[in-house]
Amino acid sequence: MKTLEHRLGQALAVAEAVQSALRPAEHAATFLERTARRRLVCDATGKKQLLVEEPPFSGFVRLERDGRELYLNAGRLTAPSAARLLAAGRPLFHLGSPAADRDRAHAHPADDGPRTPAAGLDMARAAERTDELTAAVTTGLLPGQSVAALHVGDVLRESVFLDSAAARLQDQCYGVELTAVVTDTAGTHAVSATRYATALDDIDLPGFGRELALLHTGMGTGTHTFTGSRVVFTPSAVAQVLRALVNTILLNPVADPAPLATTLVDEGPRAAGYGAVAFDCEGTATGVTRLVGRDGRQHALATRKTPSRPGEPRPPLTGHAWWNPLKNFPQTTAGNVRLTPTPDTTADSLLAGERCVVVDARTLGVEEFRSGGQLAFRLLAAQAVDGVPGQACTPMSVEGSAIDFLAAVTAVADTVSYFPGQISAGGAYLEMDITGITSKVMGS
Repeated sequence: MKTLEHRLGQALAVAEAVQSALRPAEHAATFLERTARRRLVCDATGKKQLLVEEPPFSGFVRLERDGRELYLNAGRLTAPSAARLLAAGRPLFHLGSPAADRDRAHAHPADDGPRTPAAGLDMARAAERTDELTAAVTTGLLPGQSVAALHVGDVLRESVFLDSAAARLQDQCYGVELTAVVTDTAGTHAVSATRYATALDDIDLPGFGRELALLHTGMGTGTHTFTGSRVVFTPSAVAQVLRALVNTILLNPVADPAPLATTLVDEGPRAAGYGAVAFDCEGTATGVTRLVGRDGRQHALATRKTPSRPGEPRPPLTGHAWWNPLKNFPQTTAGNVRLTPTPDTTADSLLAGERCVVVDARTLGVEEFRSGGQLAFRLLAAQAVDGVPGQACTPMSVEGSAIDFLAAVTAVADTVSYFPGQISAGGAYLEMDITGITSKVMGS
């Protein structure tokens, strides 16, 4: 069965071709990356199909000369086309900007980074195990709910960075993902969720099934009106909220700190996360970074383009630069974000008794709020007893600043999975007191 190809050598050859095509007094830094995937799709009839994505590398070349620099978008760059890219960029050099300081300190020490395991996912064996995997997920479902499809896949992310100052970096991040589609007996109401881990056997399948049962119920027509103040979020819903919160505080830093029960951290090269890279697109080493501490204060992230405050030294680079091909220089981002667990908190303890469990948190008008750092979410939830869902709740909405949402968190269990996206968000069961974020029933 087809396996994912390792192509770091191909990317390094392209980066070296860029160096060979430079003129005297020119310097260049090349960053290239790609994400390859395999996905085995199995439906309820047992039919299986293998889908493989092997995209080319893309990234940028930063051309430097006479104290100025210009970023050249390098989509599908090859060794033969490297010289042509530089030739096309030289006439545009006046559109560049002053070159950033080369001697900036780094916040994290460089290391070898997460590497591809010696033995990746045996897809042929996974194909033989689909009935076993389905049965394990089903143990967490309710009567009348069933697994309609199962997707077993693996993801390989490769990246290289090479510059004229002799930096030669390469990295691979590998993981396995499992997606299940759950439907009702009539097949008219279906939901799906995903788990990601370094290996298939690291996924808690019954726990995955429990969340799918909650999701399937909560995404139904709401009949139960929640009137309490504390709700529990599923891991998938937490990831939705975290991604929006981090995107917001990157644009609108926390202005009014408040004490928190947890810490918002970026795990950097944590192998269990989608964003587990050893360096960012500027070649800066990544590492564990506190984004917002227990005191509610936000810690600054820095890239080559981050300016210093008047009278202060330039902050050390933190490994949070991301290449967006729609922009003309790297943007600030985060890697693997999560909330640290609170003492003596487990998923079972949070779900014990009768609870309102939020299964989906969609943003409402976030773009409109962003200029002021405000967020709003529509919450879909299920009424549950000891983690067993009974009925869907009427949709609710909550709104507030990023620090309002973080301060509303009262308890956090261990992270069960990271979820894909430009910012990889770690999901865990957590409890939130929503009285301070203007909760209301939608339509009331």
